[in-house]
Amino acid sequence: MTHFTTVGLLSKLHDESVAGTLADVIERLTALNIDILLHESTEGLIAGRAVVSSEEVGTRCDLAIVIGGDGTLLHAARELVNYGVPIVGVNRGRLGFLVDVPPNQGLEKLDAILQGQYISEDRIMLETRIMREGECINAAYSLNDTVVRVKDVLQIMDFDIVIDDVLVTHHRADGLIIATPSGSTAYSLSNGGPIVGPTIEAVVVQPIASHTLTSRAILVDAKSRIRAHLWDDELREAQVVCDGQQYMEAILGDMIEVSVMEKRLTLLHPETYDYHQVLREKLNWGG
Repeated sequence: MTHFTTVGLLSKLHDESVAGTLADVIERLTALNIDILLHESTEGLIAGRAVVSSEEVGTRCDLAIVIGGDGTLLHAARELVNYGVPIVGVNRGRLGFLVDVPPNQGLEKLDAILQGQYISEDRIMLETRIMREGECINAAYSLNDTVVRVKDVLQIMDFDIVIDDVLVTHHRADGLIIATPSGSTAYSLSNGGPIVGPTIEAVVVQPIASHTLTSRAILVDAKSRIRAHLWDDELREAQVVCDGQQYMEAILGDMIEVSVMEKRLTLLHPETYDYHQVLREKLNWGG
C-alpha cells in the first residue's frame, strides 16, 4: 500500500534530457495505482498527456516529485511552498544538494519513499520585499538566498544593515547575500560564508567583497527582520535576485526587507539520507 494517492510531476522546463526519467517515474507510479498530474513544466515531454498549473498540483496532490537539478527544485519550492505539499527530488542535474534520489539505481529509493519509508525535513524560506516610500512595490520568495547587487555593472554599493529596527552596520561592498541554511552551501559558501545545518533556525547575512577587513558574515535568528537600506548617491539602479532565478529592480532610497516565511518547505529524503555524508560527497572532502 502506498503512502500517497495523487502525485504531481515537475521537471526542468521542457528539457528533453529528463524525458526518459520522467517516463520511468510515471511507469512506477502507474504500477502503484497512484494518480498522476503532470505540471506544465513537463509539457511536450510525454506525448498525449495533459498538463496542469502549479495551483492544481498544490491543491490536488499530496506529493510533488521534481525531476532535474537543484535549480529545478528551487523553482518548484517557490511555486508550491504555500500549499504545504512535500517535495522529493530526483537528481538529473550536476550537484544535487537538494535533489537526492538517484535515477541510476532503478528508482528503488523513490519506491521506498512512496511506501512511507523516508526522512521528512522542514526547510525555512525567505520572503523578500522591496519597499519604496513605505509601500511594497515587488516581492518574491527564495529557498536558497536573496542577493542585492548593482545592476549590470561591477561597482561597489553603499547600504545600511538594519536588524529588528536596530542599525547594525554600514557597508561599502559589491553587494549582500542573505542566505537560508539550505543556501549556505550555494553562493554564500563560494563567498566564504559558513555552512549551516539545514534545520537550524537562522539566516546568514553576508556582504560580498566588503571594502573593510573587519567585515564578517553573521548568523541572525530566523525570527528577525533584516533590512538593507540603499543610499549611495552614485548608485542609480540595483538588482535584487532571489535564488538566482527571480530578478527585481531597486533604486536609491529603497529598503530591501527580508524575513523568514511562516510556511516551511517539506523535503522528503531516502531513509539513508545523512546531511554530513552529502557534504563529504558534494564538496569532495577526504575520508
